[in-house]
Amino acid sequence: MQVAILGCGQLARMLALAGMPLGMRFSFLAENNEDTSAVAGLGLVVPMSDSDRAEDLYEALGRPQVITVEREQCDVTRLQQFIQFCPVHPATDAFYRCQNRWREKQLLVDTAVSHTPCLPVRSRAELDAAVSQFGYPLVIKHTEQGYDGKAQWRLHNAGDADGFAGQAQWESEPTDRVMYLAEPRMAFQREVSFLAVRSIQGEVRFYPPTENVHESGVLLHSVAPAMALPANVLEEARQGLARLMEHLNYVGVMAMECFVSGDQWWVNELAPRVHNSGHWTLQAGLASQFENHLRAIAGWPLGSTQLNGAAGMLNLLGIELDQKTQLEDGASLNWYNKSVRPGRKVGHMVLQDADTDNVRERLLRLKQRIYGQD
Repeated sequence: MQVAILGCGQLARMLALAGMPLGMRFSFLAENNEDTSAVAGLGLVVPMSDSDRAEDLYEALGRPQVITVEREQCDVTRLQQFIQFCPVHPATDAFYRCQNRWREKQLLVDTAVSHTPCLPVRSRAELDAAVSQFGYPLVIKHTEQGYDGKAQWRLHNAGDADGFAGQAQWESEPTDRVMYLAEPRMAFQREVSFLAVRSIQGEVRFYPPTENVHESGVLLHSVAPAMALPANVLEEARQGLARLMEHLNYVGVMAMECFVSGDQWWVNELAPRVHNSGHWTLQAGLASQFENHLRAIAGWPLGSTQLNGAAGMLNLLGIELDQKTQLEDGASLNWYNKSVRPGRKVGHMVLQDADTDNVRERLLRLKQRIYGQD
């Protein structure tokens, strides 16, 4: 089977590496002169420009039987043009909804999934209304820009609000377009992601919930399964994720990132794709998130999402490749073949152990050795 992937980053790389043993072949569609080093040697890379016809791109990609995407920030209109030639999974509406934070919130409302409260901010008056309702500290997020904590502002007082308002890109005329949204800073205890895969036939399988630690808005490490997660949180979150996928007629892997406090939970973000917090499944899952995504979009039977024991994952951010150090302590290494620059995701490491406590202790020691910090 020929599969084309829109995007050439590490997620495309890991999808291809997972699909080749299944007999799949791959080609890649590169947007905006993007770095293609992560997929070098894994298949034909086709550069795309605005003037290219979808039919010509489809032919250049090797007439794939299915097209998938490694990131939600993509040209949905262009993606829809491919549907006349082959299936595109997940559904393009999932990308349209999730690439804009306000539309994503409305999706959560439509499916009755618990989420962080928010208000639209289109003017200084609406900013003041959000401050009046939520108080400080207040989090402002651009609806269409940023990931990993980018394009966000934390307002702690009236001076911060004045500063943000002074540089905000307000529309000059009244409009329904929502440029920013405001959220209260949630008093959560931990961050947990839920990953599921849905087949063409509508079967849904869940991976164990994963507890995540971020630094400066970027995922640093994860542990699965999340420890002592209340039964109601697990059940309600999985039901919510299943509703989202059914509502979108979704095929493939979806991730739902949540804030958790006691027996309460709120969705923070959705990702209509394979996800960083599920990278541990490559080494510790019977069928990784990447393999199951490909099985789903191909219409093949889904694989097991079971985890035996526990697993931990450490992102390598701006770290030079050093196998002698990074392969100590029984850790596996996955390098993305990308050039190193400060803060850039260039690889990850995975640990396995019999239980979550052991994994957490070993993961913290690994983090200290790699980064030199507690």
